[in-house]
Amino acid sequence: MTDGASAARGAGLGPVGSFEHRRVVSTVRQRLFGSGALPQIGRYRIDGRLGVGGMGEVYLGYDEALDRKVAIKRVLGALTSEVGQARLRREARALARLSHPNVVQVYEIGEHEQCTFVAMEFVDGQTLASWLDAEPRSWSAVLDRFVAAGRGLAAVHEAGLVHRDFKPDNVLVSADGGVRVADFGLVFTGDDPRLEPASAELGQAGFNVRMSVTGAVLGTIRYMSREQLLGREVDARSDQFSFCVGLYEALWGVAPFSLASAVERLRALERGVPTPPPRTGARPPAWLWRVIRRGLSKDPAARWPDMHALLGALDEVGRRRRRWAWVGSGGVAVAVGVGALALTPEAELDPCAAVERELDGTWSDERRAAVERELADLDAEHVEGSRARIFEGLDRWSTRWVDERERVCRASAEQRIEPELARLEGACLTRQRQQVQALVELLLDPTLTVDGLANAVEAVADLAEPAACEGAPASLGLTPAPSAVADEVAALRRDIDQAQGLRLLDRIEEGLSLATTTQRRAQELGYGPAKAEALGELAKAEIAAGALERGVELAEDAIDEAELAHHDYLAAELWTLLTLRTLVGLDDADMGAVWLRRAEVADGRVASSPRARARLIFARGRLAELRGEPDAAEDGYRRALVELEGDQSAAIDRPVYRSNLARIVALRDTDEAIALLRAALVDAEQAFGPNHPRTAKLLFELGFALPRDSAESSELVERAARIWTQTRTRPSGDLATAEYRLGVLALERGELEAAEAHAHALASVHADSLPPGHHAHGESPQLLAKIYGIRGDHELALEQIRVALALWLPIHGETDERVIQLRGDAASNLLALGRVDEAATELDALVEYVPDRSTRLIPIRVDRCEVALRRGDLEAASAELDALDSPEPGKLGPYEFSFALLRALVDQRRGRLGHAVLERLRSARADAAPTDEQISAWLDQLEVSAAERSALGLD
Repeated sequence: MTDGASAARGAGLGPVGSFEHRRVVSTVRQRLFGSGALPQIGRYRIDGRLGVGGMGEVYLGYDEALDRKVAIKRVLGALTSEVGQARLRREARALARLSHPNVVQVYEIGEHEQCTFVAMEFVDGQTLASWLDAEPRSWSAVLDRFVAAGRGLAAVHEAGLVHRDFKPDNVLVSADGGVRVADFGLVFTGDDPRLEPASAELGQAGFNVRMSVTGAVLGTIRYMSREQLLGREVDARSDQFSFCVGLYEALWGVAPFSLASAVERLRALERGVPTPPPRTGARPPAWLWRVIRRGLSKDPAARWPDMHALLGALDEVGRRRRRWAWVGSGGVAVAVGVGALALTPEAELDPCAAVERELDGTWSDERRAAVERELADLDAEHVEGSRARIFEGLDRWSTRWVDERERVCRASAEQRIEPELARLEGACLTRQRQQVQALVELLLDPTLTVDGLANAVEAVADLAEPAACEGAPASLGLTPAPSAVADEVAALRRDIDQAQGLRLLDRIEEGLSLATTTQRRAQELGYGPAKAEALGELAKAEIAAGALERGVELAEDAIDEAELAHHDYLAAELWTLLTLRTLVGLDDADMGAVWLRRAEVADGRVASSPRARARLIFARGRLAELRGEPDAAEDGYRRALVELEGDQSAAIDRPVYRSNLARIVALRDTDEAIALLRAALVDAEQAFGPNHPRTAKLLFELGFALPRDSAESSELVERAARIWTQTRTRPSGDLATAEYRLGVLALERGELEAAEAHAHALASVHADSLPPGHHAHGESPQLLAKIYGIRGDHELALEQIRVALALWLPIHGETDERVIQLRGDAASNLLALGRVDEAATELDALVEYVPDRSTRLIPIRVDRCEVALRRGDLEAASAELDALDSPEPGKLGPYEFSFALLRALVDQRRGRLGHAVLERLRSARADAAPTDEQISAWLDQLEVSAAERSALGLD
């Protein structure tokens, strides 16, 4: 290529000698010198280039004979074979015979310089994409433009053609508002109705696709149907899919399927479940989504029969909206008078159109507004986040439920499914609807608490997926209820659902009472599956109420009933419940191993979900942890997380799995463990909200894992405590743990008032939540004893120590570490009060219970040295210090200064004070936590003279 050729191409002129290069040069010559003819294509003068794309170039032409502008598409000859060129001309002639107000008119087909050209109507306006981007548009205006474009597309189909690249960029909106389908480049290309797949990326990813030599992309991936993306046969229904994608994006501003890559998009199309529209702002009517959803079906046969059927449904949405507007503007009398006309059922248009109405009493705009009003008075930081997640979850569930209900309806109407299977699938969906209805009714109950709302987030996230009803797996193999008791069984199941809702929303006693009643009724009815379901709910209610042993017995009975009735899904669920309760709640590896085996066998009999499989993998990891096999435990926890990838319904399980993984990883890598806890916290905030009690659990765990002296540690634990303070019913144990931790941290920082406040808060939590005599009541006096001892209130400290010992000694015994620490603290306070003999008695007893090499011996030996000093027995005092095996400087932790002072004082009084001992004392003093006042008071108790203080550098 010459330098001049390079410059020409760089200026957008195209290769030297090309038509575009010659057009530009001749146009410039005409303007500069007024000589030379302007270029032509056929009989059309070319005035400029309108655009260029992968299929060719589009020029603005002028037809002098008819005095009109035209758009001329010059299809690049290199892109079509000789057969393809012939087909292009044949289809262009078919379009030329088509005259429709919503299709760009084709005037002529011809050949120019071995390239086929098509002369078409020139539309002075903008693309539909530009029209959408220009300003916010109402949904009705958007719908009107798309319906007009759809009419044009339908006309193209009637002409026996397929557009293959329908998108808003290929629809023109003229200045007068007219809408025309344009850019038939793909109609004019190819030798058969199949197109090349989107890219080699799909084949490399393992998809079975038909590849071309060039690997060219024909069509726009964003709007392609699954069959087109795979290079399979396409027809008018493929255009319908593209039309619905464009309309969905125009109405809701997001894509119905992933756009991350061609591979991700194809995976989304393979799943066949478009993303439900967001329910924010001024939303289009819900029925509009139903219409579009059908057009987005994975299977072309499940889409609308043709564009006319789709447009009829869309037009009905607009007419219904206009009828309602007319009725509403006519006043009450008019509304009543024409009510029957305004409420023309969708069934006249589509026999399955009214399935959405089945959710009116379960979850609808009216129910949503009612719940929002009921929650307005609840006061806690998590309320707003919890409400948002509950609404999002119910919106998502309801959209998926309607999709499944419509699928069953259509499959039944079109006889694509056996009547009995349709009945079972319908019954499964009905049961799901009843369960959600029971949950929503409890959200509307004025007695709902902030705890109940917090639990509702988990309950909604845990709802069964409507898609699980396909094939009615939960019902297959179950003997139908005898007709004589069918109505009673249905009523019983509604009460079971009500009991479940009460339990899930923290109304434990009410749920237990109702579950007990339903279990008795189920026994009387004698229908096996219902007996198993009632027993299963009663078992869960007993466990929630704290009666673990009774709950486990009932769960075993429920499993027996479920297996007798072939209720395999319920049996698998209950085996998993028992397994996790035993391994996580009781740390019982032996029984957990037995039940895990049964759970895995039961799970193997059903088509379980990724979430159910992940729970069993997690359980095996927990079993390995209890058996002291950290590598196997880590592998199990990691595999459980992998199993959940891509499963949004399992978001509430991820924080737990990641937290357990962090605990194992901490054994070898603290930094990685902290990173895992941070990731778990992010998971929890997304699943539950930043102020939810479950999120508080992760805040506390991360705060506990961070270095004790870090400001972030205290901030995280304080945030957790604040959340738990507002939700006291269930998480009182967690709140107590947080208050104790905060008290300890404040004590270590020397913030005695803050530490005392946390100790009293801890006592209050325990008083509210624990029975008298519970061992945990000893934690607050233990903490207060430390605080009072540091302040110098030694009598008060001894009183608190006696309270804690009275609770702990009978339960834990003399050898318990906390008991030993308390008795050591008692001895220290007795020494401070000058009660040397009492202190010696405590210390002599402690030596018998503490192993020789235990760090617990350090404070005991230090205090025994002080006793000997007080009694004037220097040899005994020195022997106590020698018994510590002459620990190196800095190895005694908080007792370093005490040891160094006593060592120096004993050696001085024995006349053996050396430089090394004196240097150790000076170093320890520089790092000591006690204040000068506290050190001076101790020196007074040891009767250290001024001369001794001076010699030791403590004056």
